Amino acid sequence: MRVIVLVIGISAAGMVAHAQSSIISFLLHRIASYQNMSDSFYRAGMFPSYRYYAAFPHVPKQDNNIFFTALTCYTLRQLKPKLADSLQPIVDTILQRAQPAFAGYQKPQHPLTFNFWPVNPPVVFPNAMLLKPFRYVNALPDDADDASMIWLALHPPDSVVEAYHDYMAGYANTSIRRIRNTYRAYRLLPFYNTWFGKKMPVDVDFCVLCNILTLFYTYHIPLNQYDSASIRWLNDMIKNKKYLSDAAYISPHYARPPVLIYHVARLWQIAHPAWMQPYIQQLQQDARYCLQLSSCTMDSIILSTSLMRLGFKPGMMISIDSKNIQDIEHQPCAIFFEAGFYAMLRNPFKRWFTPLSFIKYYFSCPAYIDALLLEYILAYTSSR
Repeated sequence: MRVIVLVIGISAAGMVAHAQSSIISFLLHRIASYQNMSDSFYRAGMFPSYRYYAAFPHVPKQDNNIFFTALTCYTLRQLKPKLADSLQPIVDTILQRAQPAFAGYQKPQHPLTFNFWPVNPPVVFPNAMLLKPFRYVNALPDDADDASMIWLALHPPDSVVEAYHDYMAGYANTSIRRIRNTYRAYRLLPFYNTWFGKKMPVDVDFCVLCNILTLFYTYHIPLNQYDSASIRWLNDMIKNKKYLSDAAYISPHYARPPVLIYHVARLWQIAHPAWMQPYIQQLQQDARYCLQLSSCTMDSIILSTSLMRLGFKPGMMISIDSKNIQDIEHQPCAIFFEAGFYAMLRNPFKRWFTPLSFIKYYFSCPAYIDALLLEYILAYTSSR
């Protein structure tokens, strides 16, 4: 009887492993199929993404930002060592195809930074006809979120990231002007600014700082006063659980607790910085709390991935198969990033306008959603 049970157990485990291997291969090939093969609205190598006006979220518009291509490439670069040898060349091909596209988002006079939208000619909210006449006047400056994620995706030599690190100091809070829309106690703290424009108001964002520090920790860059100030701000936001109670205020470009927890858990996995150690159990508890409340598959996916990064062993695996992936991609909560005009407002206007949907846009990308699903499956498989 014991022999029969053992054989059945081995057979069941083999079936599960085969199913996981199949869905991993399916997801990776699906991501590759999304990649643009020639220049059009999207440059060759990019992944299509979509923008939703929050007040009317059922009418998506294609958006040729570079951010989701960077996120997808970085995620795949991180996952490549966990993939079967036969699948790793697919990642290499995706990364090689994407690399030339990033040049279209970089100004020759600013070789260390990148823009969210194309720069030649400059674009603001593509496919938004009302804003088309104002593209040259209102074009966004380069930003630290895109630049940091693109450098992580491209994995350049150390000298490039070191130069980028030095460059950022010139735009930190108080370097040119002071921030006017964060908590009063931090207005003179020289944390990193989201934007590289000299005329742009200073902006601080929880997830952007996590991405910046992820890059610098990855490259083992010696920390300076601006890194330390950014760490202090993040430390206090985590200590006081602002990622739960005030997510949209401290992270206007990401805005939702599950996404903030995902970013800080990724930072922990990359570097295990000592300053985060006291909060790991707290973050685990809060991620589990959000997971219990979640009715959204994508939120459950990124929260479960975060828990595994924070050292918490998962329970039953969330069901992902080729039949439900498209449904997951189209869930209203499959939003990773948002743009709100309120983010640049000074206090108290930022606080007043943050909850209003008529001045914000949501962004999503099927390829990146699939990369997050792939990330979860591989994390779960390696944690067992």
